[in-house]
This record gives sequence, structure tokens and C-alpha cells, in this order.
Amino acid sequence: MRRCLVVTCLLVGCGDNVADSEPAAPRPPRLGGVDADELLVPWSTITVHGDGFLQPPAGRTILRLEGTASGRAVSAEISPEQGNAAQLRVLVDRELMAVFGELGGTFVGDLTAEVRQDEESSAESEPFPVELHFAPALQPRLDAVDAESVAPGELLGIRGDGIIDGPEGLTELVVAGRFEPVESGGFRVRDAPMNLASRLGRTSAAVYLRPAVLGLDAGRFEGEAWLRVTDAAGTRRRSGAVPLAFDQVPPRIDELTPRRGGRGQLLRVRGAGFLPNDAAQQTATIVRAVGTFSPHTGEAFAVEVPLIPERWIDNRELLLPLRTRFDEGQIVGLVATPGVFTGVLRAELIAGRGRVLSAAYDLRFEVERPVQQVFLKYLPGFVEALEAFGLAAAEAEIRARILAVCRRDYAGLRVYFGEQIPTEWVEYTTVEVGGRDPAGRLDFGLDNTPGKDTGNLRLDDVLGGVNADTERECRRRDDGRRCGPVFGGVFVSSFLALSPSAADPIRTLADPRFDEVFAPFAPALAGDAEPLRAGEAAAPERAAQRERALSALANLVGSTISHEVGHALGLAAGAGANPHNPRPTEGGLMDAGSDRPFVERAALDGRPPSRFLGPNRDYLDTLFGLAR
Repeated sequence: MRRCLVVTCLLVGCGDNVADSEPAAPRPPRLGGVDADELLVPWSTITVHGDGFLQPPAGRTILRLEGTASGRAVSAEISPEQGNAAQLRVLVDRELMAVFGELGGTFVGDLTAEVRQDEESSAESEPFPVELHFAPALQPRLDAVDAESVAPGELLGIRGDGIIDGPEGLTELVVAGRFEPVESGGFRVRDAPMNLASRLGRTSAAVYLRPAVLGLDAGRFEGEAWLRVTDAAGTRRRSGAVPLAFDQVPPRIDELTPRRGGRGQLLRVRGAGFLPNDAAQQTATIVRAVGTFSPHTGEAFAVEVPLIPERWIDNRELLLPLRTRFDEGQIVGLVATPGVFTGVLRAELIAGRGRVLSAAYDLRFEVERPVQQVFLKYLPGFVEALEAFGLAAAEAEIRARILAVCRRDYAGLRVYFGEQIPTEWVEYTTVEVGGRDPAGRLDFGLDNTPGKDTGNLRLDDVLGGVNADTERECRRRDDGRRCGPVFGGVFVSSFLALSPSAADPIRTLADPRFDEVFAPFAPALAGDAEPLRAGEAAAPERAAQRERALSALANLVGSTISHEVGHALGLAAGAGANPHNPRPTEGGLMDAGSDRPFVERAALDGRPPSRFLGPNRDYLDTLFGLAR
């Protein structure tokens, strides 16, 4: 098994690698540990942990071994194959093996790391004691195969010695014997190899029971097994054989969770015998739902729906998506409307021309009304915008406040915001939050998804990047003079145009109060501004300015996100093709941009935040209201 030959020691941070006109000498790197197999062979991997390692173009790192191997003095300089500031990867190539001798043995000595910025600027670590064991080749040995009752596609555990993988070479479990299916004639299995799925050191691993070996039918195998190893030089060795007997059982579904959900959700199926959807191997698993669907309104009807797994985890677990399906613009399928499915699930396994169905799994599944998940994806330009505001030191707090604003605006609705990709959903809306507007139009935000999605039929919009469909439609309607690339998302740098002192202010919206709020911190607004510093002990006046600025910026960005997500959901309601309210309202989130002044957007000095009003709130309640 793998072991850490040297335990981790205290590590210190390294300086940055940005050169100036007189570059400082590099700091000595620190070595913290070495991971390697107990016995190394040609093309094994050694991982060196530490800190302060240099990589091109900032410099490079050289490793050096000094000690003895099999009674001989050894000195070797090693160039790592790849790495980063905290980890280096070394391959035991032919040159390194030659250093330790053709017969292998044990190296005992010191490892040092030297960082070099150039030929005259370098620094070296303290020596680090290591002990490494080498062999020119390994003879495999098989002790046992852990298999008694297995389903197709099972991972079989093997125990023995001399197991290699990766650049070292290939280890296969080879089986030979006879398979007797329960319902048909038997057949001979002749030297069928199975590749490693994973390895744990030299003494244990797992192999994938390929469906091509025994097929998919239930039955019993009796015969023998051995290891066949092919090293990096192409030399093949085999172990002795051990007896092997096991039953192959039918696939089955044991559990589906959760038992309720809606469009875009991921369900987890557990059981046995699931095969990956792999065109090259000609294998697949389809989950078939057969039964009766009873909508909450209307008559029940029979359904038979194939569900294609989103992800094969292993032969015991699948992730099953409830994807939105369209037919002539209308949602169809099992999750098209709320109701209850009552029936059975069966897993259909396919391997080449072979097919087999699992036993029926009884299921009552409640189809719920859709949930809209929203992923806030922050781009590097967001931090650049905060630097212009002088508020980059409070990035984490500002993001937390933006999230709170979005959740406030959609309170009481099944619209949920987060900064992580929703792991239990395959359909969710992404909003990219960046800095500058790439189109140069100073938009605060733009929903660049195609068309007005009345009824929110799409759950997987992306408000970001360039949307080719939207650009094509814009050019069709406008002959291309004003379209350009249609970039979507939220553009935080554009808010600086709300300042009257900006180089290019939005004259209809620019407000002196913007400078009152942000000028104490923003270099982009005032030459004497003092950007916020992390952990600064602020006087009461400065603390009040800080609170006002963070609250205002979070409301500016958060309410813009809420506004653009509103567009993605199909707002403004009742306005035909118009995406905004036809007339200005008092604090309406879906008013046009020119009708939303700074003090309203920022919820400044106790002013109530913008909100969804009238038909817009009714529309959202109809689609996503918690009480419905």
C-alpha cells in the first residue's frame, strides 16, 4: 500500500514571483513530505510536497538526492516533470534508475530543493531525510479475488503483490473457466482479461467485470484467475493461478431518492448491475418508468417513459435527470405537469447485442411544480470593479450582501440563489457577475437569452457570455447597426457611470449622492480616496461610511441581478413583448433602467428597496408561489 515516507512539517508561505527592475533573491523553498509506493519501479511517480517551488516563467526548481544506495555513494540531480508552488511530480525514469543500480535496492540520504530565477540567483532548502526502495521489475502474485455474488459491471477486489499501473505499465486480471447461465446453455471463458479500475499500493486493487466476459445473464462462473503484468518496457509477466467461483446475479433497483421532485432535478438511483453509457464499449443503462400518471387537475393516463442517466457513478449508483422536454414549444413528458406517478421502474442493461431488464421496483413519485435555481458566477472582472470602488478588501462581505438582496427580492417564491453550482439539479440559471460591459455600452445588466420566456419554460438560461441566437435575432430585426456581440450578465464597473464626475456619466441617472457614498473609498472618483483595507480599525465616521457604501453597492448589484433574473423568468408580465413595465412605477423592479434612479437602486438612507409589484408579483406567485 502507499505510505508517506516523510511526515508533513511546518510550511511557510513563499513570496510572489513577479520580477521588478531589481528582482529580489528567491526565498529558500521548504520541503514538507514525500509520497511514494513502498517499492518503486521504472516510471513510478514520486510526489514531493512543500512550498516556495518556482515554475516557469518565474524560474525553475531542481531536486537533488545525496546519500547511499546499496552501499554506494549516490548524488543525483532531478528535474521534476511537473508541479506548482506546493507540489512537484517526479517520474522514476531510466536515468534515475541507473543511479540506483540495475539490481535496485534502498536509497538512504537527503533530498534538497533548489529554486533558480536565473544562473546567478538561487536559493536552496534545508536537507530533508528520505528513504526510497527501488526494484528494476516486479513479479506479480495473486492471493485472492473478492467475488461471491456479483452483478454485471461489478468491481472485483484483488489481493496480492507486484501490481503496477499508469506510466509503470498495465496489470490485468485474467480469468478462464466456464459460465453456466440460469436460463440458457453454458459457454467456455478463455483467458478473458479485465483491466484495473483502481489501485491501492502494490498489494490490492479493483478490476472492472466487463460485460463482454460473462454477458448479462444470471448464472455461475467456475474456473481460475491470475495476474498478467506488462511493464513499461513491454516485458510481460504472470502470477500463479488461484481458483475462482462466483454467482452473477441479475441487475436490480433498490432505492430512488428523493420520492418527489420536478423539472430539472437530479434523482439518485441505487441498486446493482448498472453499466456506463459508453459508446466505445457498447454499454448503456436506461431506466424505464411504466405506470399511471394522475395530474392534480385532469384525468389519469398511462405512461411509459425512458430516462437516460446523467451520470454513472459505479455499477451500484446512477444520477437520473428529470429534464425538460419540448414538443412544438410545449413541455411534455412525465414532469410536464404536477401530479403523481404510480408504477414501476426497471433498469434495462445493454451490452453489445445483449439486453436484460431488472426486476420491477414499485414507485410512487410526486411531480412537483418547478423550482428555479440560480447560480451566481463571479468573474475576475468583479474584483477589478471592486478595486475601482476601493472596496475589494470587503469582497466576501459584499458577495454575502448581494446574495441576501437577491433572496430578499424573491422571498416567498421557489426561486433560490447560491454561489455554488446546484449539485442536485441539471437545469438551473447562471448569472455571470463581472466588471466592464464587453460591448462598451455601459449596461448595468443584460438578459441575453433568446426571446421572452413567458411562463418560464426554460430553467437553464445563461445570462452571460455571447448568445448567438439572440445576436442573430437582433441583426434580423435591426440590420446589425446597433447589435454587435450580445454580451449578457451584470457589469459592476458600469455603475461608476452613475457619478456626475465620471468620464462618461449617464446624464439622465447621474446623481451627486453617488459620490457622497463612494468617493471616500473609490480611486476612480477621487484622488484623495482611501481604499478600504482588510481588518482596518475604523473611526465611527469611517465605519458609517463603510456601512453605507457596502449596503448601497450590494443593493445596486443585487437588485440588478434580481431584475435580469426577472427577465429570464418571463417578466415583465402583461406587457406583450415589452420586457419592462409599460409605465414607470414607484419602486418597481421591472421598470426600465431609465426609470430607476440611483437612490432607488441603492435603497439609500432607509428608502425601501425596489420590489416586484402588481402583475409582476402575481405572475411570480402563479409560477413559484410557496402557497400554491
